[in-house]
Amino acid sequence: MELTKEEIQKVEHYLNIKHITYIDLRVEVLDHIVSEIEDAMRKEKITFHYAFATAKQKWNPQLKETTSMFFGLGFSAPKIVIQKAKKVYWKQYVFLLASYFIPFLLLTHFNFTIENPTEYSFFTLFKGVVIFSFLAFIYMLVFRNYKIETTYGFILKAQSLGAFTGLIVLAVFFTRLKELNGINIGMLCSYIYMTISYFHFYKKHQEAIKKYKIS
Repeated sequence: MELTKEEIQKVEHYLNIKHITYIDLRVEVLDHIVSEIEDAMRKEKITFHYAFATAKQKWNPQLKETTSMFFGLGFSAPKIVIQKAKKVYWKQYVFLLASYFIPFLLLTHFNFTIENPTEYSFFTLFKGVVIFSFLAFIYMLVFRNYKIETTYGFILKAQSLGAFTGLIVLAVFFTRLKELNGINIGMLCSYIYMTISYFHFYKKHQEAIKKYKIS
């Protein structure tokens, strides 16, 4: 038994109330709920009203607004969005930690330091990389599509604080740095990787919008 247009609109209204506006998940969730309602109406011989009520009872926990320490308590989304975002992002998070701790631990272990690094020509390259990474991050932060929500867009929102990290790295490398060591090199490496990761999800966000033909 197929739902009528009006009944499907009621399901869509329910998803709107639950803030399931993430286009890469909305279609999937809508299809699941509609299929469950249709199956229940056909097999159990019940009305749309009762089948829909049962479906809502099942889906409410998954669609409940929540937060996660993984992304920061300031960023909330329906539980199903958080779960998908974790699944997509966790490898990038591990690599981000590694991008700081590997150079930090290695250089600290071997007691690597360079006194007055600003006097060396290679330091200009470091400064150039910092500027490029910061400008690229700011460009993506400003020009990404905020009107349309995707799971990748949620990740980008949670990563947006990377702009402040960029300001810290700029402050470190554009003052008269007395010593180059594992700490500030680790900061540089992690910020470069943070920018690369942001670009990765920026592309995914744009691709999801294009996939669902929304401009």
